[in-house]
Amino acid sequence: MNRGAWRVLVADDDPTVGLLSRAALAGGDFAPTIVDNGNDALAEFRRQPFDIVLLDVEMPGLDGFEVAAAIRASHGAGFPVVLVTGRSDPAFIAQAQALSADYIAKPVNWPSLAGLLRAMLGAVHC
Repeated sequence: MNRGAWRVLVADDDPTVGLLSRAALAGGDFAPTIVDNGNDALAEFRRQPFDIVLLDVEMPGLDGFEVAAAIRASHGAGFPVVLVTGRSDPAFIAQAQALSADYIAKPVNWPSLAGLLRAMLGAVHC
């Protein structure tokens, strides 16, 4: 069965992260859409369907938590949301868990990103 590329929304205000995300997700399994702030992330999420969302926690406009909360309000706890952050403090972990969001640490291990997303999406779409 050919399901086509997974649609990935990546929101991060660092332009280098946008470039690295696009490179890490190249190859046909993923169709990334890159935005640089939370407001655009939420607008893009509402404009077209996505399979997974990667959100920087700290970015202009709406932060990653606020975008994740809006996605939860419209799509429930089952939609894959991944927070990308340098934080690992108990308050961050509690907030991510409250949003039913996964998280990955910065600096991102770019060579393993595609495999990680495949695993996450495979578990969701089984």
